[in-house]
Amino acid sequence: QNIKMYSKVIALALIGSAAAFAPSANLKASSALFVDPNPSPTNDQQALEMGWSMGGQAHTKDPTPQEDEDPRKTIPQGESFEEYMKNRAQ
Repeated sequence: QNIKMYSKVIALALIGSAAAFAPSANLKASSALFVDPNPSPTNDQQALEMGWSMGGQAHTKDPTPQEDEDPRKTIPQGESFEEYMKNRAQ
């Protein structure tokens, strides 16, 4: 009689532990609104505040070189793609 009781306990333990690894129902009800993480500006003032150029385009990694009295505002000439590939090969 003890054997039957222990076998039932072991069977229930196995079923219970297997249920822990079973996939659960994925019931997601979201009330969150979609917010564009990278919105486009709606006017020129907003474009300047967001760091966009006046042409309505985001700044690129290939800016036009500019000299300024303030060295923090100076944009140097970047290396060409050929120079980049030569330096990368070394």
